[in-house]
Amino acid sequence: MTHEFEYYTINFPQELKLILSMIRGELTDLASEDVKTRLQGTDWQLFLRLVYHHRLYSVLYLKIKDWNSAIIPAFVVENLRQQYTANTFRMLHLTAEMEQVCGAFRERGIRNITLKGPALAHDLYGDISLRTSKDLDILIPFNDVESAEEILESLGYESKEGKRTATVSSSKWREHHICYKHPVKRTQVEIHWRLNPDSGRETDFELLWKRSRFSSYTQTPVRMLEREDLWAYLVTHGARHGWFRLRWLLDIDQMIRSMPLDVNKVERRLKAEGRLPIGSQALRLASVLLNTPLDANYLALLSSHERAGEKLARRGVLFMNEMIESPADVKSYRSYLFALRSTRQKLFFFIERLYPTTWDVDQLPLPRSLHFLYFPLRPFLWFWRRIKRNTMTERG
Repeated sequence: MTHEFEYYTINFPQELKLILSMIRGELTDLASEDVKTRLQGTDWQLFLRLVYHHRLYSVLYLKIKDWNSAIIPAFVVENLRQQYTANTFRMLHLTAEMEQVCGAFRERGIRNITLKGPALAHDLYGDISLRTSKDLDILIPFNDVESAEEILESLGYESKEGKRTATVSSSKWREHHICYKHPVKRTQVEIHWRLNPDSGRETDFELLWKRSRFSSYTQTPVRMLEREDLWAYLVTHGARHGWFRLRWLLDIDQMIRSMPLDVNKVERRLKAEGRLPIGSQALRLASVLLNTPLDANYLALLSSHERAGEKLARRGVLFMNEMIESPADVKSYRSYLFALRSTRQKLFFFIERLYPTTWDVDQLPLPRSLHFLYFPLRPFLWFWRRIKRNTMTERG
């Protein structure tokens, strides 16, 4: 495993390797002099930037706050403490907002399942301060999306994308969420009607709702995904983003360490959605980078698509090594996303390209009775957009 760790992290800076060593607990049992030797040459400013980028300041602060300041510079500990404190208040603020929004949906008869946020932090770590979250992700039935938008607007939220349009018939399976932000509270809510943006198979909301559970954190009823559904969702979410924040991988590690899961049930759900290689990828990355212990059931899941999982894992570490705000900034991201898809999902990917988008509607507004014309016109509208984009780039 040590050999694999060195192989996967060969291009990581010393500071990122140090972060992983701290999470793995490798410095805990070392003598002070040995730790000081390991830390020689550390660029602590880069260390802090990496910790912030990967959203690990709360976890690391609790690990090193009692260490001798001669080992970790005092300004590093203080910076982490400030980030930890600010995150605690941020998560408390999000908690209140989560209860208000979910409560408003519930009062209007809109069933809802919170996907991440404070409820997830408490579920995984038992302490909301140990995980960061910038927004609330709430899954609802597709037919309730317009009512949910009205509720959010009545609470003072504003759509970041503009009012969702029903002018394109493919909107339900082309998109998976819409984002709202409160201009005063600075909180963000994403309404999901699908768990994932691709057109692959996924579990129907009715079944997710039937299997869902109540959060033990909140005073008011807030529903969460069943733990096996949650594991599959977090694995898919992390893979889709190229695991460019280590926080997502730490979530997987934490679930494996602290939650009893029916791994066979997880495997069946990933298989039904054509995502077994993604499960294998996540387990390999977690075991190699975080030293996550895998029992026989997890090892069987890892080996179910071992070759594909290993290839995806090697590509995933490339995104971890880039301090980017979106993996889309990396040229190889599109080919990586395509590699995540099953054969069926790849077929649908090409079919999707034939369907009109809201960009087409904005570019050439047509009355509803003529919307069928967007299909034959789509290649020409796409080509025209490309010409305009290239022209603007040359002028810039």
